[in-house]
Amino acid sequence: MAQQLTKGMYGEQYSFSNKNLFGLRCGSIRYGDTKIIHNGGWYNKYGEKLGWGDLSAEDFERIARELESNELFVVLGEEDSHWNFIVRSRIVGMGSEAPGLDYVAEHAQYVVTKGQTYHVSRFQNPTSWPGFKILKPSEVKTLMIASINS
Repeated sequence: MAQQLTKGMYGEQYSFSNKNLFGLRCGSIRYGDTKIIHNGGWYNKYGEKLGWGDLSAEDFERIARELESNELFVVLGEEDSHWNFIVRSRIVGMGSEAPGLDYVAEHAQYVVTKGQTYHVSRFQNPTSWPGFKILKPSEVKTLMIASINS
């Protein structure tokens, strides 16, 4: 099965692609009550950046419905997927386009698998979100590795 989620497929910070898998475009803007993430970074199971932008509840549902069974769509917040790299790249040369599995797993806020959406909670007694199952941070890396090995 061919990998559909490839590094840079939606474009990069200021150069956008024509691809619109799941109805997404790099730099997408969502309005209203269904917006869940603002300027989030979108990553694959290898920790490679696909693109960035807002995501709504409908986007998460569509991704879960259309995603291939051996892939993951991982979402980081704006700070962890962009702003932190401005400082880090000067210090250690780490780039936001492929920070790797460990970084993405550590900072993930949402994970989407075929048919399922997860909210990553760092609280002891998390409150579930409508439409999302709770995933512990320690479980994100395990899920990413299992997806790579499948």
